[in-house]
Amino acid sequence: MPCRNVPAGRRAGRSAVVRSLVSTNARWLAPVVAACLIASGCQPSPTASPTPRASSPAPTSPAASPVGPSSAARIPLADDLRDAVDVDAIVADLGRLQSIAAEHGGARPAGSDGHAAAAAFVADQLRAAGYSVELQPVDVPFFRQLAPSVLQVEGAGPAFEDVHDFKAMLLSASGTVTAPVFALGFNPGALPGDRAGLGCNPGDWSGVPAGSIVLVQAAGCRRRDVIVQAQAAGALALLTAYPEWARDEVLRPTLINPNGIRIPVLGVTEATGTALADAAAAGKQVHISTRTAVETRSSVNVIGETAGGDPSHVVMLGGHLDSVVDGPGINDDGSGTMTVLEIARELAAQLRKGGSGAPAPGWKVRVGFWTGEEIGLLGSTAWVGRSGAPPLTSIAAYLNLDMLGSPNGGRFVYDGATTTRPAPSGIASQLFVRALEEEGLVWQSVSVGSSDNVPFDQFGVPTSGLFSGANEIKSGTQAELFGGTGDAPADACFHLACDTTANIDRQLLGELARTAGWVVGALASGEVDLGSS
Repeated sequence: MPCRNVPAGRRAGRSAVVRSLVSTNARWLAPVVAACLIASGCQPSPTASPTPRASSPAPTSPAASPVGPSSAARIPLADDLRDAVDVDAIVADLGRLQSIAAEHGGARPAGSDGHAAAAAFVADQLRAAGYSVELQPVDVPFFRQLAPSVLQVEGAGPAFEDVHDFKAMLLSASGTVTAPVFALGFNPGALPGDRAGLGCNPGDWSGVPAGSIVLVQAAGCRRRDVIVQAQAAGALALLTAYPEWARDEVLRPTLINPNGIRIPVLGVTEATGTALADAAAAGKQVHISTRTAVETRSSVNVIGETAGGDPSHVVMLGGHLDSVVDGPGINDDGSGTMTVLEIARELAAQLRKGGSGAPAPGWKVRVGFWTGEEIGLLGSTAWVGRSGAPPLTSIAAYLNLDMLGSPNGGRFVYDGATTTRPAPSGIASQLFVRALEEEGLVWQSVSVGSSDNVPFDQFGVPTSGLFSGANEIKSGTQAELFGGTGDAPADACFHLACDTTANIDRQLLGELARTAGWVVGALASGEVDLGSS
């Protein structure tokens, strides 16, 4: 997932019930491309979430409950599918993804041979389970760093270390620059998650001398907006300091589209930013060198569909199959996509044998394994915007699974009230709630505005999903509710090389996978009416 601004949590006692509504700072525009650019291009902001309210769960939208069987009524296909979902199979598939990454330079980014191998693996599994499979081509910008980047204060001793102290942002331009550094409103006391930096507006740049390397702090707009302003002001390079980044915790934010990016753009740690601000105050020069390449490559979305079920009522389940360029992406989002794959296999098996009296599906089931999410939701955006395809109105609900095994995480249900279709989205979210509560599991509601649910939502498709947390900071209250460690990220390996199979909370992954299986089975059965509002 490109950026996060949602709460985090972990396992909790089986008797408590918690609901907390938390909103992101994602900005929404009606056109889906603009929405996706904003959602995926925001300044990453790990934040401590508000204190949850202990209460009986309330619906996440005006719709009070699913239209159909009462909470006491059994839905055979849902129950059978939940029981069949096997966390051991998911973990084995995660091992396969990690092996694929290891065989291809340690990652599976969109457009890479590693992603192509992962897509082939998924497609083969779906075909073997009896699904019709479509491989939708999607052009993506493929970023390579050709040599270690350099960042050094002239005459100030050793250079900062690439990867450890800073990184070239995804899709940064190449360049070699030596120039004075100018600190634009740098606040050395900025707290983790602070997004009060300058640079979003033209007026912020009125006093910036042309020909400078400009140091800013993370701001409340898209990174790309700051770069555009910097280039217009004559900056030779842009350095963005993130108050929450420590050494060896440097991420690589996406600039979404390489077009128009003409200068080197680096993200740096808090300590590096402070040292650069001191250099600016002392009138020193800074040397920067980046060697990068960006080329257009063809990647694929993998789409699978059941043979049976009503094509005018489709439940769609998806997650992103690409990783970041800096790691294998086992939690983000191997955990979600391999759960989608396991649910697809077990649904096919249940339908072949009929389960314990389970009927054939009333609804058609479609699964999507998206490419280019880490760049900017490119695959899912391409799929919802494709021409000559069945209308999106046939999709009764899209369910997104992005990160389900965070090692210090929790059980989070997408908040239907924040979508463009709050009533049916809320009913879908209540199905997740019902499945969790039937297992005695604590949950929280969360608004997710930076994953593959976004383009579906912007086209008016009801959406919901599950999430276990990214690099957001868990509060002490959440630690009491869910277990784990307070004042620590839900996933300290988010977008880093350590996001391996060792980074997975197997129990949490199993809980959320079985929950998702139940909801898919409930909707596929045709026994739940999401309504039409």
